Amino acid sequence: MAASLGLLDESAGVAQACRLADQGLLDRQSLLRSTLSVSLKGRRLLVLTGITRSDRWVELRPTALGLVVEQARKVADLIVIDCGFSLEADEELSFDTLAPRRNGATLRALELADTVLAVGAADSVGVPRLVRALAELETAVPGATPKVVLNKVRAAAVGRSPERQLRDAWERFGPGIPVTAFLPADFSTVDAALLAGSALLETAPSSALRHAVAALADVTVSSRRRLKRTAAVAK
Repeated sequence: MAASLGLLDESAGVAQACRLADQGLLDRQSLLRSTLSVSLKGRRLLVLTGITRSDRWVELRPTALGLVVEQARKVADLIVIDCGFSLEADEELSFDTLAPRRNGATLRALELADTVLAVGAADSVGVPRLVRALAELETAVPGATPKVVLNKVRAAAVGRSPERQLRDAWERFGPGIPVTAFLPADFSTVDAALLAGSALLETAPSSALRHAVAALADVTVSSRRRLKRTAAVAK
């Protein structure tokens, strides 16, 4: 997330906030000091940057992360957590409830979430992986009711009418959870945003991908500006 937003800070804000929570020192002001502020079209986005190395996972204790989320609810109108992928149980630790778990932070975040978005790649590799991940999610967090999102939808990977084909295949082989959204593949637009270190809202507000993401988030996007820009390009 830090790289995508052009943030060069490597202090791992989420780890810093978890340390403060462990010490009983986390409050509104200390949480704000742990964040970086990003301006997006006049709105402010507060970012807790993630850990900088995978071996630092031990710094994100589930209990501490829960306290961070609790404090964040008092600061922000909306909280978005980019979870780790690991949900499977470690058999060696299954009988030791006090042992640290590599997937503990992810499981705690999912337990606290009001909405869970399960995102998978829309191709012959990504879809089966997503099906297995949803089964793991049901076992690990029984109360979670995920919304399924298929990403990078394109005819080159699926065939003609990719959304229809994906929907038909999902209804036949999926776990019975409907697909909430199909996000179109737009590699050039995403690459440009990553290169610029900015969000699609800034680099490509009228792109089909940005509109699909906005619809998923239930955000109304004005079409007037899009029509004007299209007309300008046509000229």
